[in-house]
Formats: sequence, C-alpha cells, structure tokens
Amino acid sequence: MKSRIGRSKEFTAFRSEVPRQKCNVEGKDWTYFQFGPTKMAPLICLHGTSGTAETFFCQVMTLGSKGYHVIAAQWPDYWDHGKWVDGFYKFLATINIKKCHLLGVSLGGFMALHFAGRYPDRVQSLILCNSFVDTRPFHQPSAWSTMLGYMPEFYLKKYILDSFPKGNLPGPHADAVDFVVEQLETLTRKDLGSRLSLNCLPSSVAKYIKSIKEKHPMTILDTVDDVVLPEIMRERLYKAFPNAKQAYIKSGGDFPFLSSHMEVSMHIQVHLRGIEVFPGGVDAKEYAKKSGIEIKEEKAQKKKEAVKKVVKKAVKKVLTEKEKEALRRKKEEELRRKEEEERKAKEEKLKRDAEKRKRREAGNRILAGLVDKSDEDADNLFKDKSKKVRFTCT
Repeated sequence: MKSRIGRSKEFTAFRSEVPRQKCNVEGKDWTYFQFGPTKMAPLICLHGTSGTAETFFCQVMTLGSKGYHVIAAQWPDYWDHGKWVDGFYKFLATINIKKCHLLGVSLGGFMALHFAGRYPDRVQSLILCNSFVDTRPFHQPSAWSTMLGYMPEFYLKKYILDSFPKGNLPGPHADAVDFVVEQLETLTRKDLGSRLSLNCLPSSVAKYIKSIKEKHPMTILDTVDDVVLPEIMRERLYKAFPNAKQAYIKSGGDFPFLSSHMEVSMHIQVHLRGIEVFPGGVDAKEYAKKSGIEIKEEKAQKKKEAVKKVVKKAVKKVLTEKEKEALRRKKEEELRRKEEEERKAKEEKLKRDAEKRKRREAGNRILAGLVDKSDEDADNLFKDKSKKVRFTCT
C-alpha cells in the first residue's frame, strides 16, 4: 500500500505534469525532474542518504509554478567524494547548466559544499538543511567501507532504516517518514552502498570553508525539534559559517522539505530574493515594477533624499552666535516698537476721549445758559403789561 503522500493529489499531479528525465554521464544515469523557466540559473535540489529526486516534488511544484527554475536531481553510484564532484560537474555540462544555486539536504548538503569548494564559479549560492562539514561521527573501519559494495540489499536498507526516528511522530512527520521509506525501496544495492560509503569515508570541507564564505551567500535551514543528525555536527556547521543566514522551522523533523514544505519553500524564496534572484529570471527593477514593490536601491535613494532634506532644515536652524544676537536684538526692537505704538495709540485715544468730554460739557453749559435766559425773557414779557404780545402762526 502506498504512503499517504505517495497517493496524494499533489504527488499525482507532480508525476503527471513533470516528466522524469535521465542523463547518461560516462555510463552512469543521473535522474532528474525539471520545472520552471529554463532561461535562469536553476535551484538544484540534492537529496540525502535515503532520498530520491521525488522527495523534492513539493519544492519543484511550488517554486516552479511561481516562476523559478528548479531541478531535483538523483545521482547514481559514486563511491568517493572526488568522483561524485566530477560526475556532478559533467552532469551540469551535459544538461547545459553553467551556474546554479544548490539546496543540499544532509549528505546532499555535504556534497554541495565539496562541489562549491572545487568549482566556485559554477555555484551562485547555497542552502543547507540538516547538513554537516565533515564525516567524523560517521567513520567506520576501512574494511567495513570496502564491504559495502558486497553487502546484500536488504542489509543495507535495514542499516539505513535503523537510523530513522522511532516512536509516535506527529502526523506530517510520520507521513514524511513513510514516503521516504517508500522511496528507499526503489533504490538498488549499488545506490545504497555508494551513499553509505560517501557518508562513512573520512572527509572534510575544511580547506574550502574560507573560499565558500567569501564567494557564496548561504542560508542554513534547520528545525527546532529533534533530528537524527548529531547535535555536534550541527554546531560544527554553524561554527564553520558564522555569517550564514539562519532560518528555523519550529516543527519539521528529519524531512522538513516534506513535512513542512510550505515553510521550506518560503525560506528558499527569501534566500533567492535576498541575492536578487526573482521569478522568471527578471532583474530586480522589472520584478519590482510588476509586483508594485520598492527595491533596495530605490529605498536607499529615497532615504538619502529624505536625509538631505532633514540636514538642510537642520543647517538652516543652526545659526552663529552673531546671527543669534542680531536676531535677538531685532526681536527686542520689534517688541519695543510695538509697545511704543500701543502706548501712543492709547494716549491718542485718551486725548480724543478728553476732547469729546470737554465738548460735551461745553455744549451742556451752553444749553443750560440758553434755558436760563429764555426763562428770564418770558418773565419780563409778562411783567411788562405795556407791551403787546403778538403771536403769529405760519
């Protein structure tokens, strides 16, 4: 019976829409799935010890549909790291890939570091998930490594399955483990033995660390919950690349690209946009114009202009001591002049009011005098009987 993911609509759509392709490199077949616009540098996904190209179907569909060029690759049997690097170089040359971004999970991340160290001009950036910088904790006796090529298939599968997480797992984690186990069943004895050999042979990328730090932007993608990878190997990776961006997923387990694939795809997009790789292979300005967002350069230019305006205003406000003294005197003179004008206006008003009062009093006196005189004349008129009073009406 197929796993829940194996019979899901998403995986069925992936298998129906994206063809499985093969590329023969010196007699060995590389299997890969390719989706998205081919005119831009691809993101190549490299699986771990138990993985296949199909385990990245979520990233292929999600990112490819958004306009990114994605390739999920599955390598054939290479029994040492140098041959793997040479084989991957020839694989890229065969499918006409000059530069690429690498997403490596576990052993795939370790091999991606090897390739970036030897061929730095072919790699634009790196994303590492549950990966490591040396195989020291996995070392096995040389005789054991030699015997891997002769061990039966069931024993090799059992050896790998014994390292898988045990116990009750959350739903998405359990589904991811079931799907990887299902994919593990499709691998041959040579596939299994060669991957274990790459995992167990003494190897380190210490000599490439300086070059990788200088030339390749990197994001380390890890989960917060428990994983099979020893903690000491994670710490060595962080210590080797202290300036790498770190992205954490709260709950993803050993296969976050399946159990938390939306978060993984989101972090991949953040990584690519951080180095100005946009969907469709367009440049930053064209993508910003289409999306209606501002890119870093435009934001920086606007910020500079705003700073200039602020500085200009500040310069205007910063005056010399003489200018400050002159301004103070000018204000004092204006204040005195205003007070003087107000005083004069007040005096004039008082003067006008006094004149009005005088005129009013004089008028009252005149009126009072006229009334008194007319009363005297009337008395005299009536007292003088010898005068004849004559009234005329008009």
